[in-house]
Amino acid sequence: MEKMNETNAVYTYEYIGTRIQIAESDHEGYKNIEGKVVDETKNTFVVRDGEEKIIPKKGNTFKVKMNDRWKTLDGSKLTYRPENRIKKLG
Repeated sequence: MEKMNETNAVYTYEYIGTRIQIAESDHEGYKNIEGKVVDETKNTFVVRDGEEKIIPKKGNTFKVKMNDRWKTLDGSKLTYRPENRIKKLG
């Protein structure tokens, strides 16, 4: 197993409760959504920005606020069940 580095740590993070925004998207309707992650599945984030929106991970680039800094994530690399992500990527 490779040593955990900052890039891997970002992808193994627990996202529920964090601020997230869609930086880039294959779908016009998802662009510029920003809110709090209230749930996560293998393929989606549920984001509350006044109302809850289900955002697919694949096809989107996200910015996530971690330790008062914004980190950019490729959603396609997050398509694991949250509880299994650290096993696969950590």
